[in-house]
Amino acid sequence: MFQNKLPNSIKKRTLVLVMSVFAFTSILLGIVGVIAANHEVEELFDARLAQQARLLLHLTNDDINAGKDAPTFVYPSVISDFEQYDVSEAGHNYESKVHFSIWRNGKVVVASDSLSIKPEVDDGNGFGYADNGAFEWRTFELKTSLNEGENSRIVVAERSDVRAEMVTEIVLNSVLPELIGWPLIAVFVWMAVGVGLEPLKQLTSRIKLIEPSQLKPVNLENVPQELVPVQQAINSLLLSIEQLIGREKRWIADAAHELRTPLAVLRLHAQNAESALTTEEREHALKQLQSGVDRSTRIVAQLLSYARVESQIKQNTPLLSIDVMKVTRRVVAELYPMLWEKRIAIETNSSEDLLLYPIEESHLEIILQNLISNSAKFTPQNGLVSIDWSMDDAGLNLIFKDNGSGINESDLSRLTERFYRGSDVSGAGLGLSIVSSLTKHYSCNLTFLRNEPSGLIVQLKFPL
Repeated sequence: MFQNKLPNSIKKRTLVLVMSVFAFTSILLGIVGVIAANHEVEELFDARLAQQARLLLHLTNDDINAGKDAPTFVYPSVISDFEQYDVSEAGHNYESKVHFSIWRNGKVVVASDSLSIKPEVDDGNGFGYADNGAFEWRTFELKTSLNEGENSRIVVAERSDVRAEMVTEIVLNSVLPELIGWPLIAVFVWMAVGVGLEPLKQLTSRIKLIEPSQLKPVNLENVPQELVPVQQAINSLLLSIEQLIGREKRWIADAAHELRTPLAVLRLHAQNAESALTTEEREHALKQLQSGVDRSTRIVAQLLSYARVESQIKQNTPLLSIDVMKVTRRVVAELYPMLWEKRIAIETNSSEDLLLYPIEESHLEIILQNLISNSAKFTPQNGLVSIDWSMDDAGLNLIFKDNGSGINESDLSRLTERFYRGSDVSGAGLGLSIVSSLTKHYSCNLTFLRNEPSGLIVQLKFPL
């Protein structure tokens, strides 16, 4: 939610975040400064009040002992009305915010003015507060004993708002330069972020120079640590795209190569049917044309299947365990009409009722479809195909057998080569190559053996 409210720019977003942190820190320090300054001002002013009281006690000792009936005022009237006097007489305007009075036996002897300030608690020495109706005063009272049981009391007072004003001045003098400097700091942060993002601009410029026909890796000198994963990811993506384009080019070239001959044959059969002189010749040419179309269809299907498999095995998706026997029975049911044309029997066996293995279901279907289709082409009438599944400590095992025409021992190693057909002229030679690609994706061990007296054995060992 907070991310959506930030500017859609790294530079602006960084500036906002930095200045927000700076503002929050300044406010927090200002609050701490107010508390600390208020404490220090209170301490300083209280110490000054106590010092003034003791100094007054020493300087006015004669006035206290004289026992005058009328008090002596330092100022002619209350200092808050000093505006009517000359500055030379009234002094500083802050003098209206301080007060002292000396008492003897409850009567004022000497006072700064006629203002009556009496502490709220007057039963002992020390600090207190007083309120004369207009202002609150911070007071310090010092009591002493005189001869013959008499006593004196010195009260020094200072208006509380003076302290608050002093704290405000201290904080403002500390914070105001920072507030004035914020725009300058923002400019410097903006420039610094721009310098910090310069490698990103260089990376962007290099990416713009990449041509689709030349996907060269992006290599920058002195790449910041934060951009190293980005550069690696981009180079990895470029490599994947280059490999994908390469596969597509090879697929197009292979498809063109494999379809050139069948299409030429189809054209020849079509011409033969067109130029046929008798009905028998035309029907024969049309049958050959239909057979050629079927072969071309199988070639295209295998080419598309191979391209799909190559793209799928590059994806790293999480695998779920599936029941391999359930998939096997479904694939056999789908392909059974093809086997029934040659009356080929097929057996499926399992060492356990439920065999679970983590494999992509579509991949297992492609493996079984290609193995069964390959056996159907090479197995004679009334042949037999068997599919045996088993599980042991090493992993999942599949043994696929048929009693077809088999293959020479020297050609077993070529069965997974693309477009290798052996004695078969109807396919594209991609079925077992597709099986090999999928088994490699699962680190499966694929082995081909001769089945005696004839046929082929395919063993697949999927590791746990």
